[in-house]
Amino acid sequence: MFEKKDGIAVITLNRPERLNALTPAMRVEMRHALEDMVADDQVRVVILTGAGRGFCAGADVTTVAERTEMADDEPQRARLLQPVATPRLLAIIRGLTKPTICALNGVAAGAGTGLALTCDILIASEQARFRVAFTRMGLPPADGLSYLLPRRIGTHRALELVYTNEVIDAAEMERIGLVNRVVPHDDLMPVAMETARKMFQIPPLTLALAKQCIYRGAAAPDIETQMLFESLVGGTLGRTEDQKEAQRSFIEKREPDYRGR
Repeated sequence: MFEKKDGIAVITLNRPERLNALTPAMRVEMRHALEDMVADDQVRVVILTGAGRGFCAGADVTTVAERTEMADDEPQRARLLQPVATPRLLAIIRGLTKPTICALNGVAAGAGTGLALTCDILIASEQARFRVAFTRMGLPPADGLSYLLPRRIGTHRALELVYTNEVIDAAEMERIGLVNRVVPHDDLMPVAMETARKMFQIPPLTLALAKQCIYRGAAAPDIETQMLFESLVGGTLGRTEDQKEAQRSFIEKREPDYRGR
C-alpha cells in the first residue's frame, strides 16, 4: 500500500498472511512507489512499515524459485532476478534525498533486516523482533546486512547475531543500538508521523545535504576532509532562499514557509 498526505509518504508492505515476505511483484510495486517519491517535490519524509504482525520476513523463496526454475545457468538466473532484486530497492532508499523512517511493527528477518536498516531512523514497536536468518539457510549475510549491521551495533555484536541466528526482541534491539527507540505498539505510527512532522521545521535542501554529510562522514578518511566538505555544503545552502527563510522564521517566531529553493 502507498499513500501520500501532507508531505509524508507511507509505504506499507501488505502481505500479512506471509509476514510480508517479499515477492517479485511486491518489489516492483515498491520500486515504482519509491520512484514516484523521488519525483514528487511535495513529499518531504518517507515512512516504511508493514501490515499485521510482521514487518518483513525476507524473500519468499517459493516465488524466487518459480521465477528462476527455467534458467539454464547462473548468468541467466541473475538476469531474471535483477529487475526484482532487493538490492535495487535498497539503492533507491539509500539514495533518496528525503529522510526515511522505518516504523518497525513486527518481525524483520533476512531481506527485511536490510530494508529496515537502510532507513535513516528506526522506531520499533514493543512487538518488533529481529533475526538475521540468512545463515540459517546456509547463506552469508546479504542485502547490505554485512555493511549496515556492524555500523549500527559494532562488529562483535553483528558477528554474534550472524553466527547464532538468534531472535532478539525490541528491548534488546534498543539496548544494543539497533533501533533509535521502542514505543508501545499502538503508538508506533503516531510517533513515526510526529517524528516526520518535526522535520518540516528544516528546509528540504538542508535535510538532503545534511543526510549526505552524515553518511559521507561515517566513511570519511579523516575529520579535516569531512570539515572541508561541511564547509562546501554550508556555502551552498547559505545561498538558498530557504536558508534565509529559516533564519527569518526563527527570529520572527513563526512557522517557516519553505519552497525548496
